[in-house]
Amino acid sequence: MSTVSASGPSAGAALLPGPDTLVLAHRPLRDSTDTAALSRFGDPVWHLGPGLLDDQLCPVSGNWPRLMPDSLREGFMTCAWVALNTNWPAQLQPGLIDEQPEILTVHKWITSMSVFAAWLDSRGVNRLCDVSSRDLGRYKSYVLDLTNSGEDKRRLLHAVRVVWGYRDALPEEHRLPSRRPWGTASADDLVGVKRVQSPYNKTPRIDPVTMEALLAWALRMIEDFGPDIRDAAQEARLLLDGRHPATLAARDRFGRGPLEGRLVVYLTELQRAGRGLPGTRRRERHGGQLGVDHQHVARMVASTGPHVKPYDSLLLSMAEEFGLELESDAYFLGPITGSFQGAPWRDRPIGVREVNQLVRYLTAACFVVICYLSGMRSGEVLQLRRRCLREDEHGGLVLVGRRSKGSDHDPDPDPEETEERPWAVVSAVAPAVKMLESLSGAELLFPPSRQRTTTVRSRRKQSKPTGTMNDDIREFMGWVNRQFSGRDDPAIPTDPTKSIHAARFRRTLAYFVVRRPGGLAAAQAQYGHVRAKVTLGYAGDADTSWMEDLAVEELEMVIEQADEDLQALDDGEHVSGPSAREYRHRVRKTAAVFTGRVLVQADNARRLLSSKHPDIHHGLGMTCVWRYETAGCREEREAAGLDVHGPDEPLCRTTCTNLAYTDRDIENKKRELARHEAAAADPLSPRPLRDREAAKAAQARAVIAAHELRRRGNSQQKPGKERLDGAQTS
Repeated sequence: MSTVSASGPSAGAALLPGPDTLVLAHRPLRDSTDTAALSRFGDPVWHLGPGLLDDQLCPVSGNWPRLMPDSLREGFMTCAWVALNTNWPAQLQPGLIDEQPEILTVHKWITSMSVFAAWLDSRGVNRLCDVSSRDLGRYKSYVLDLTNSGEDKRRLLHAVRVVWGYRDALPEEHRLPSRRPWGTASADDLVGVKRVQSPYNKTPRIDPVTMEALLAWALRMIEDFGPDIRDAAQEARLLLDGRHPATLAARDRFGRGPLEGRLVVYLTELQRAGRGLPGTRRRERHGGQLGVDHQHVARMVASTGPHVKPYDSLLLSMAEEFGLELESDAYFLGPITGSFQGAPWRDRPIGVREVNQLVRYLTAACFVVICYLSGMRSGEVLQLRRRCLREDEHGGLVLVGRRSKGSDHDPDPDPEETEERPWAVVSAVAPAVKMLESLSGAELLFPPSRQRTTTVRSRRKQSKPTGTMNDDIREFMGWVNRQFSGRDDPAIPTDPTKSIHAARFRRTLAYFVVRRPGGLAAAQAQYGHVRAKVTLGYAGDADTSWMEDLAVEELEMVIEQADEDLQALDDGEHVSGPSAREYRHRVRKTAAVFTGRVLVQADNARRLLSSKHPDIHHGLGMTCVWRYETAGCREEREAAGLDVHGPDEPLCRTTCTNLAYTDRDIENKKRELARHEAAAADPLSPRPLRDREAAKAAQARAVIAAHELRRRGNSQQKPGKERLDGAQTS
């Protein structure tokens, strides 16, 4: 990161721009910025992209002649320059007076200011200092009468307050009246927009069914289909460069023989191989019909596309004579080695034109795995570079990258904040990173394009934009559903809340590591391990939002679980096992704690959990009423030098005195018993495995029998009076 000026920003009117003053005079800039090409104040178009520090952000610009009338342009340009190069004024954001607004924020202000400028110009106002309080009142009425959304109206009114907020840093002729426009009411109140401000992440989670399916298919794409797609992409590059063995052999074989004879030989070989005539879809302006792929045919007969094109009709007639179907692509790249449900995942080679699209889907699958299983923000993932996967001093895997600048407003950033930082990850992330590194020689794991290197974004060394990646993820999901779904059973169900986008992965991971359905992720990596790794990566870090997400998710889970448990007890659910009495006591005590509590801070959630958590953990076929002193799973973990703060289901012992069994657990036990009995009776299974399954069946049978015996021997539980209404989080 670089800056173009050693002097810090000022909020005074003494620091005003001239025609040759740099637009980003007092902003941190991207490392790759060509300072000689930076926009100047007098330029008609301001290019603000160099001030966007994150690789994945799209460059933005402001075209002043299109935005502002001539008479008011200088005033609004001066205000925009001051906003770009000085700190927030106290009148706008008292809590951020030591920072600058973000580039994208200022760009939105400029766009909204243009509406105000056009309105002033239509009323003959040529200077900002000539605007009266009555004019501002009329403009408010004008905005409120628009048919735009409430949010649009809020932005238009807030833009006027921005111009007023910077008035002390502007010359007299560019200042609005000294009184705050429209009094003390907020812009939200003026337009009737109600927005709930939350101090922690309220991004909607992805539905668990959708997320599990998406992760499973992303992993399958990488592990099963990915090698074929990667090899096909490498083969396609050789083909397009004329270095493919097939094209080299064609030049040696055909030499300068008659083209028609070469075409006959080629079609004969296609017939012998059971393949069709390579085709391609014409562009819409040429009819959009399926036609012969002249370029690919030319490669196979040592010719060129323009020479083959006149033989189009002859090729089609010969194809009909040979019984060849005109295919939708040149299905040439292969072989196919990956499988799906015991058979090759596709019945023909990969197409030459299709391969780039499959590479995009594969890249999207890699992004899903890395972003979701690391807990990194989408911008941090998109900025990852080659060799980012490393081992730490303990032999664990980490991804080394850069923290997302996100808030790119700090004019004097802490040098330590620009250093590389590691994120601890689980092993399932490693194949995704290695696959991306093998797809191309690009420095970025997510370049704008793996085929073209001359685009503007590539020249600026920027990554794929977040919006484009979101589109690729949704297209990947659509492709999976088209290729591998049943008629009424989509492979990846649609999320009922909204479309999938990358910002939702982090919140969804927090949900899963707290809930851990079934104990295993689709990646066959325990969510408990994901939680330990990701939490380790954020512990002690200035970024605490991940920890807040976990606290809120855990509180919501405890509330829902306590409500369900109390309802079951009130309905007469029987509980057995050594900790049955303690289970009932904690459930009723927890219900008394969570009665209509309103939480507005993530810290409140953490404090409430630490003091009132019932430490009841529902597993598969059992419930742990956790007590450290009597936990049967703690000894093995302590012997391995691990901290013990709760149960570990894989290490659970049937003799542990922390166990309790609810009727819901017993239903799971009965299903478990049926599986063990079937495995024990399998004549094709080795005898040691059958004996082990028989022992597990005997254990499950004993738990079920003891539960039913105590049910018959005990009087029915009286319904408790406590009732859980649930804590409301906002």
